[in-house]
Amino acid sequence: EILRLNSASRARAYAGEVLVLRQVPSALALCARFSLLLRGAGSTFDVDASETPFEQREDLCQTFELDEEVGVLFREVFREAGVEGGGTYWDRPRLRIQQSGCGVDDVANSKLFGHGKFSSTLPPHRDTWASNIMQQLNWWMPLEEIDEGRTMCFYPELFDRAVPNTSTGWDLDELRARRKRGLPYPQLPELDHEGVAKDPLVSELMRPKYVRPLVGVRPGDVVVFSGAHLHSSVVNTTGLTRYSCEIRSVDARDLRKGIGAPNVDGEAARVPLHWFRNVDNQKLKLTAA
Repeated sequence: EILRLNSASRARAYAGEVLVLRQVPSALALCARFSLLLRGAGSTFDVDASETPFEQREDLCQTFELDEEVGVLFREVFREAGVEGGGTYWDRPRLRIQQSGCGVDDVANSKLFGHGKFSSTLPPHRDTWASNIMQQLNWWMPLEEIDEGRTMCFYPELFDRAVPNTSTGWDLDELRARRKRGLPYPQLPELDHEGVAKDPLVSELMRPKYVRPLVGVRPGDVVVFSGAHLHSSVVNTTGLTRYSCEIRSVDARDLRKGIGAPNVDGEAARVPLHWFRNVDNQKLKLTAA
């Protein structure tokens, strides 16, 4: 647990620690705002359904992610965590709706799940396979109660060990170009399953006894971890829906100093710094200078 995200706690995250900020007031307000969007007047989303049409899930995700108050509350989460907005860059808020029995998303085809923007059950991956930015931190928040069967999980023994993957040749700009043309492209780099099968140690360390589900966090808690962590969604078979949200950040000072997590296996062609915009001034894109 931490009280503030400063240079020392960022260093802990870069070293593989999973950090938790407990009962952040703005995160609690974010949960309340989500509940209003989910259950309030005008909402047609069936909260109790085990499966709803993708179009309804997409609509709720877009409503949440484009909501002005949600944007304000995410900025407050950063402020209450002690993050200095002028030197910090982020992407966009994401809402995850993971219903029971939905299985693992086919991330090889970006034409699915709203061009990959509204996926719900992700296979094992490192975010840094796509971003190539070793200063990337992921902020993850449950919006309603979760349990061991509807959460996310980590593969901590593989944090600093190379895992065969498909990042070689993957390109964010190519993904965006293909989306515009309605053509399939991998939503994100994923495990090279043949390569994993040929590596006895990696195969062993991916067995369930080494996997750590994220438990002990409640609505209002904020989990911060390195994008270099190998992580995935726990496949939900509980009969209940998981609602969570997330955003990613980069500290520009750490980027320019070369302070970050180890890159043990990422081989994407580019470093898409333009993915991230300044927290205080959304017109400013992240640069290495």
